[in-house]
Amino acid sequence: MEGTREVRGPVVVQVRERGQFTIPAEIRRQMGIEEGDVFSLIQLGDTLIATRKKLVTPEIASAIEALMQEEGVTLGDLLDGLEEQRKTYVKEKYGIEA
Repeated sequence: MEGTREVRGPVVVQVRERGQFTIPAEIRRQMGIEEGDVFSLIQLGDTLIATRKKLVTPEIASAIEALMQEEGVTLGDLLDGLEEQRKTYVKEKYGIEA
């Protein structure tokens, strides 16, 4: 289960073509590892440690969408504002009209 600190004996896996190896199904099930999960690899001498990374992009996108709905802002509004910001930036940075 995710978050448990139980230590189990070593599991032997074989590295395949393109450096891939399979995490045994029992471990995936116990740890809640699913297809598409992302891991960071840390090398400590001859030891390789894999830690799961949590992707925050979907959470940020959901929060922005909720805020946009709450404020009544559309994607078109954001894009219009972006164009205005680009013009302001170009004028401030380069002293020219965009």
